[in-house]
Amino acid sequence: MQLINGGAAMRMFNKRWSITSILYVMFFFVIVMPILLVSSLSLNAYTDILLSNITSRTMQTLEQVSYSINQDTSRYIRTMAAIASDNNLISLANSFHQSTESKDMFSKSSQLENSLRNYLHDMPDVVSAMFVYRDKGAFFFEGTHFHNINTRINETNLKMTPLYRKALQNQGRVLLFGPEENNLIESNDKYILSGAIAPQYDRSFNDVEMIYFVLQAKSFENLSGSTSSQSGSFIILDGNSNIMLDTSKDKSKNIEKEGIKQAQTKSNGNFITMVNGEQMFVTFLTMERMDWKIIYMAPYDQMTTQVKQIYTFIMSVSVLGLILFLIVSFFLVRSIVGPIKSLIYQMNKVKSGSFQAHLNLSGPLEIYSLGKTFQSMTVRMQELIIERQEQEKLKNRAEIDALQSQINPHFLVNTLNAIKIMAMLVKAANLVEMTDSLIKLLSSTFHRDGSYIQLTDEMQNLEKYIFIMKVRYGERFKVEYDFEDHVKDTFILKLLLQPIVENAIIHGFYGKEVMGIVKISGKRVGDQLLITIVDNGKGMEQRTMEALLNEKKVESLCGIGIANVNDRIRLNYGESYGLQIKSELGVGTEVNVTLPLFSNNPDQRSGHE
Repeated sequence: MQLINGGAAMRMFNKRWSITSILYVMFFFVIVMPILLVSSLSLNAYTDILLSNITSRTMQTLEQVSYSINQDTSRYIRTMAAIASDNNLISLANSFHQSTESKDMFSKSSQLENSLRNYLHDMPDVVSAMFVYRDKGAFFFEGTHFHNINTRINETNLKMTPLYRKALQNQGRVLLFGPEENNLIESNDKYILSGAIAPQYDRSFNDVEMIYFVLQAKSFENLSGSTSSQSGSFIILDGNSNIMLDTSKDKSKNIEKEGIKQAQTKSNGNFITMVNGEQMFVTFLTMERMDWKIIYMAPYDQMTTQVKQIYTFIMSVSVLGLILFLIVSFFLVRSIVGPIKSLIYQMNKVKSGSFQAHLNLSGPLEIYSLGKTFQSMTVRMQELIIERQEQEKLKNRAEIDALQSQINPHFLVNTLNAIKIMAMLVKAANLVEMTDSLIKLLSSTFHRDGSYIQLTDEMQNLEKYIFIMKVRYGERFKVEYDFEDHVKDTFILKLLLQPIVENAIIHGFYGKEVMGIVKISGKRVGDQLLITIVDNGKGMEQRTMEALLNEKKVESLCGIGIANVNDRIRLNYGESYGLQIKSELGVGTEVNVTLPLFSNNPDQRSGHE
């Protein structure tokens, strides 16, 4: 691992740094870093002193709050325990439950209420008390003071709550519950507590299973009032980390519990945490008697406002000095680095294929000379590329013209011999027509008015050729045409179809007894022209098709084989165009010619350009 880190460090130091990077690094280590270091150390020292003082004052406040809450809760617990252990009062509660006559029930109810008033006359915090019986039913007593809170709840629902089961498991012990555990009481008052105790009596003599109290904790209300004008808040947790009181304005309890987890592991202290996306300073203390935790949370930013003001002042002075330094450095660096960056940008453009370099020549003499040389170099490179492109165009044109000008003399001799023999042996009327067709066909072949011809004219020349072939070979084949009207006026290269038709007549129908049929069709497919030539000849094997596309020296009318046709198409239009051959032995051959669709003569368009 150390070797890897060492290698990375060596590569970093061996790397060629730009002038701008070197100046910025020097500026950072010589000026910025010392200022930031001194400011940070000063800020941390002052913050520690401030937080220490705040923590000390907050701890004193928490101790006072703890003492007040301990007094109140102890009073609650003593009173509820005394009620639960009062034999006479429990007997009255049992008698009331066992009474069947209304008069007796009313008498027992009055006695029970008087006994409870004796206990609760000086406890305005007690909202209500409810005796819950083991089988069913309950006796409800409203407190001695008025409270605008409805605490009448169904005893069946109460028995199903976790707090009820917890009180049963701790028989004879008073348990206090906060709003988080007791959700049966519907009240907007957030200072409501509940207490429960299961009396320790023999079940056979006692019908009272639970005594349930509802309390309005005045000490909690006073604590909340003391923080109403502050941004901080108090949170009180019981021994099981359930929230008993929360005076914060935002009740996102799940987030709060995550933020105060650290308070559950120690008896007292302080820490910084995040609550609802805000950084909070937390101070906490464990109450001695109740094992409750009192937590005070205050926004950390507000506590460190003075520190931030000092820090802002220091940084403002530092920034002003840095701005002055940057202004001076900017003009120095710009005169050197600016022209170099411009030159690098133009070099990257040339690298990507664009030779339009526009340099604003400036800077010191050396940089100016470098830019001038580079600009001259790009101009010369552009001239050389144009010359090479022109040479390639001439080369391609020469190759195409050479392909078009190959006329096979054997074909001329054979045709003329046929005319001679016919003239000698048969004084036929078609002799004149055959001779006329040959003259027109040769005229079209030798014509030099460009490389393109309309599809209609190409088909007329093809018909002349087919007439000659029918005279030579007889009526052994026929040709059918099927062209869409809107493609007949398009322009194609000369002599594209004749070599394909000639191959079908000479090789496809050779040795076949049935009538040979050649079907020639043309249609538009998107922005392309598709010409299909299908024959019912004897077909060919795969290797024969491959040979057709590779063999260029052939015995035909103009010396142009199928391979030459394919090459001409690709030289003029690109690799996406050309011939596709499909053949099956004994069935026939299909040749698809794919061409671009030209409504105007490309030769005339090139001449205008």
